Amino acid sequence: MSAPPPRLPGWLLAAMLLAGAAVFAPFATWLVLAVWVGQLGRTMVPPLVRLTGRRQRAAAVLIAALIALLVVPVALIVTTLVSDAIVLGRRLLASPEVRSVLERLVTEGASDGAERNPVDLVVAHGDRAWGLVSVVMRIAAEVLLGLFVFLSATYAVLADGPRAYRWLEDHLPLDARITRRFAAAFTETGRGLFIGVGGAGLAQAVVATIAYLILDVPEPLVLGLLTLITSVVPSVGTAMVWVPIAGGLWLTGRPEAALGLAVVGVAVIGSIDNLLRPILAQRGHLGLPALVIMIAMFGGIALAGPAGLVLGPLVVRLAKEAMVIAREAREAEAAPPPA
Repeated sequence: MSAPPPRLPGWLLAAMLLAGAAVFAPFATWLVLAVWVGQLGRTMVPPLVRLTGRRQRAAAVLIAALIALLVVPVALIVTTLVSDAIVLGRRLLASPEVRSVLERLVTEGASDGAERNPVDLVVAHGDRAWGLVSVVMRIAAEVLLGLFVFLSATYAVLADGPRAYRWLEDHLPLDARITRRFAAAFTETGRGLFIGVGGAGLAQAVVATIAYLILDVPEPLVLGLLTLITSVVPSVGTAMVWVPIAGGLWLTGRPEAALGLAVVGVAVIGSIDNLLRPILAQRGHLGLPALVIMIAMFGGIALAGPAGLVLGPLVVRLAKEAMVIAREAREAEAAPPPA
């Protein structure tokens, strides 16, 4: 008779799990989004397999399409920002006040008779400028690394998702039935957020962009994309964009346009948020009330920053599933045995 397998101390298991979670924590949001996107895109894999001949090739085609969807909006924003910066720079250089300041900068001495030259300016402001550049470079590096992890994980889910799930199920210290319950809740949360929050946000962004175009608001496409981004916050998200725009129209002598945008914002964009979002969320089978989703998002932002928009509802949904599993087990134990 073979000896039983050695029993791992509970503290060591907990320590190893925490250490592993800490390694993945910096990319938690990217990984969650990758799994959700991969699960939503898996329905498009079989038709592409018939065209390309291999599942890996089909996954690569979908990743290429996803990269295009990510690059086009970013390129639009960057192009617009660069164009606006060039126009602003030309206006500043054409301003007599700015020209006078620049002339004095290179012709007049500094206080106490010291000559002001470029070296003095670098010494005086170099640390501050380098600090700003360092922050920008760090954020850019984190975003690029996160996108790489996101695209790699999405490809893995599309190309080999079922086998990866079986590996996870085999190695988690949980009953397979509990793992399947949590996996279903995880998938349900992603589908509900993408269909409910994303679908309603897309409808709001389209309506807002059309309104910006009709009212001749500058940069309507960029503002429409910004409306889409802020729409993930229920109830007040899109108002953070169109309310300041309406105020700007009013202050610049266009009260009719400001009033029109306010009417569209309240009557149309607000109605989409209040009516269409719950319908889409129900279609996505997200088992959380709209109020709970909103509080989970705000609480997630308070705890984890922007990543909380995704992690907040996910944690709450998994917590709900844990409570349901515990209640069902307790009811099963309390039930009388069959006769």
